[in-house]
Amino acid sequence: MARRLRTAFVVFLLMAGTVFAAPRSARLTVLHTSDLHGSVLPWDDAADRPARGSLAQVATVVARVRKAVDHPVLLFDSGDALQGTPLELFTHVRWQRPSPTIGAMNRIGYLAMAVGNHEFNFGLRLLDDARKQARFPFLSANVIDEATGKPRFRPYIVLEREGIRIGVLGLTTPNIPGWEMPDHYRGLSFEPMDEAARKWVPILRGTERCDLVIVLAHTGFERDPETGRPEGGDVENFAWRLAHVPGIDLLLTGHTHRNIPPRMLDGVIVSQPGSHARFVTRIDLEMTRKHGRWSIAHWSGENIPVRDVPPDPGIEAAFREDHERLVAELERPVGQVVRDVTVKGCRLHDCAALDLIHAVQLEASGAQLSLASLLTDRTPDLPAGPVTWRWVYALYVYPNTLVAVRLTGRQVLDLLEHSARFYDGIDCCPGPGCVVLTDPNVRHYNVDTIEGLTYRIDPTAPEGHRIRDVRYEGRPLAPDASFTLVCNNYRAAGGGGFPHLQDAPVVWRSSRSVTELIGEYLERHRPWLALADGNWYLAPPLTGARRLPAETGADKVSP
Repeated sequence: MARRLRTAFVVFLLMAGTVFAAPRSARLTVLHTSDLHGSVLPWDDAADRPARGSLAQVATVVARVRKAVDHPVLLFDSGDALQGTPLELFTHVRWQRPSPTIGAMNRIGYLAMAVGNHEFNFGLRLLDDARKQARFPFLSANVIDEATGKPRFRPYIVLEREGIRIGVLGLTTPNIPGWEMPDHYRGLSFEPMDEAARKWVPILRGTERCDLVIVLAHTGFERDPETGRPEGGDVENFAWRLAHVPGIDLLLTGHTHRNIPPRMLDGVIVSQPGSHARFVTRIDLEMTRKHGRWSIAHWSGENIPVRDVPPDPGIEAAFREDHERLVAELERPVGQVVRDVTVKGCRLHDCAALDLIHAVQLEASGAQLSLASLLTDRTPDLPAGPVTWRWVYALYVYPNTLVAVRLTGRQVLDLLEHSARFYDGIDCCPGPGCVVLTDPNVRHYNVDTIEGLTYRIDPTAPEGHRIRDVRYEGRPLAPDASFTLVCNNYRAAGGGGFPHLQDAPVVWRSSRSVTELIGEYLERHRPWLALADGNWYLAPPLTGARRLPAETGADKVSP
């Protein structure tokens, strides 16, 4: 009898062990967005047309994934949420109401967001207001409060799902002083992202006993993730270096607006979901448990396009009132134009839209010279007639302010040569005629012109020797002459790698946005004649452009 009882008890223990033993496998799904730039609703208010992505559509994607799986779904973002659309600008900045972007993210159920560089565009007070509004933490381990020597934001969080401890670390591109007004980050310093990761990842793995480490990094790849070829921008992009920091499982990047579906890089799953809520990265993880610790056994991933996804009605309804108020404001005329205006071809010849920006900068600052670029190719054509705030915001898409500095003639010439890197030769093959080759590695918003001088650009000359016949008030530019030059604060802080500006003596600053100044200029100068003065041209001169299939290493632009 006793023997039968002992046997029964052993069988019971074996069965209990089978029933109550810790599971050896589990599944997780990670969803990720980045560089939302205020894209809440599926409408491009500046261009007055449907948008290619929105948080309202992201909400539908997330809901579908949650409904389709029976395991935890974790939703994150890698920053640059608080700037980029009129809806976010007017509601959060001008009307001092809660951020629509953060409101939508709250509704969708984000778990954490890395702090991006554009979060600083409106100063720390508005950034902190948004952080307090969020029902999820803003993370950044490398933005340091100089007074305490500690991170200004939470460096990480630890989540637990299915018994798996998940560490989520936030990192921010450290080049913010190279782009931003000093008042917007006063009292802060920015550590290199890889150094911060090497400090904090061991804490997550050790002290916090995390099985899975996810890094939300507001940064892009300084090397091609496939070939390892350097791509420049090492001061702002750290993703390649971060992927080689031991202990990271998932590296979810942003900042450079690239669509990089999930892939492996040195044993780390890396990805980037484009920008403006056009894609949602999905990574499915199969986890296995050995010796008391979880690890990734298998994974799969994709970037899900949202363009054809219906928007979530709840998101649309929540922000309908703010949007209707915005539409009324954008439709308000600020001026009159006597002829049609387009931005097409403005990088191949002087044009009225670009000269408008120059005129605004010169009048506001009183400087002798103006440095400016078209910030986007998506500005819609403007027919003769009323000019509305909508078109102004479509023309000038960033909340930049103005700075005037003092430079020598030689330094001004260096600025022009830096911009002229964009023009990379002329091809006069039979067929369509001569075409100008352009360097695809030079971002279009970094192709600047200068008003106040006359000059021509020779695309056939070697880099650094393409600017010719430079004159000021009809005379050759004197290398040692002193000039005041006005540009936006992004340029003045070194944005785009333009030389001299960051260290030049500042003679004037404006705290008002260029967009506001453009609107007020159009109100004062009614009607706007919309004429280009032709102070610069390409040699041979071109009057229009069409893009041809790119050859290796260059784009083709044809008259």
